[in-house]
Amino acid sequence: MKILVCSDGSERGRRALAFAAIIAEATKAEITILGISELRKQQAKLLEVLAREREVLHRPDLSLQIATKFGDPVEEIIRRTQETAYELVVISVERKGSEGFFLPSAKAYSITESITPPVLVVPVARAALRRILICTGGGIYIANAVNFTSKLAKDLAAEVTLLTVTTQPAAMHGTLYRRQENVDALLNSNSALARNLRNQKQIIERMGVPVTVRVRHGMVIDQILAEIEEHDYDLVVAGSWPARDTWRTYVIGNITRQIVNLTDRPVLVVRSTIGLTSFTERLRHIMKAMKGKQDYMPRAPGSLTNL
Repeated sequence: MKILVCSDGSERGRRALAFAAIIAEATKAEITILGISELRKQQAKLLEVLAREREVLHRPDLSLQIATKFGDPVEEIIRRTQETAYELVVISVERKGSEGFFLPSAKAYSITESITPPVLVVPVARAALRRILICTGGGIYIANAVNFTSKLAKDLAAEVTLLTVTTQPAAMHGTLYRRQENVDALLNSNSALARNLRNQKQIIERMGVPVTVRVRHGMVIDQILAEIEEHDYDLVVAGSWPARDTWRTYVIGNITRQIVNLTDRPVLVVRSTIGLTSFTERLRHIMKAMKGKQDYMPRAPGSLTNL
């Protein structure tokens, strides 16, 4: 594995490097530290700082290289990932605001949407990586994240939890709600959610990684943050789309962005290679299916459809 760690030589850059080193040591990966300064005259000083950081790691067997560039950080990172095939890109974020939330800069988050490799966003240092939470909606778009994480978890000897969050159903759907409360009953059902969760669970189990499925109910981001806090995960994994879906983002919000913005844990964002259909296309498909049902639906004598 090749890992690119993006640093500006600050304390937050050291946090990202230290966490990346945990992964690199377990996976026998090569690390390249990319130091980016906005002015050419700052490059020499940045190179000195990054060289000292290498010594601080105290991992003599770690394969580590240092490169520096000057210019716009986002453009330089995009260019670097286009020139070299990295399996993981690590960036750091800083704490802002009086509320105590860890908020990535606009530049930091734009990187997760602009490059193909998985992006690890590190707001805080974690001494180990033993407990991993994968946030799944139960759909097929999280497949890349599940595959990547299961391999990572195997090398790290970590355990994985698959979390899906559903809304509180109305009273008329009480049976469905009770089934979702009972994870075993849900996984044994024939719903699309159950089939996808079973498949994701099997992918992780085939790697020999312990996996638990958890279901929570309520507002998605609130329940994800509560799960993270209650079970003290070292890493949170979320998926992203290859293209923006304006309608979907407007209706339910960008959950991955919210996770990165609000959690105080490292977040791994893995892009899906499955194209997300637009709302217009989905609506057209639904209308076509409804029309097909009407065309072949038996009509009772005297019904309005026969008039």
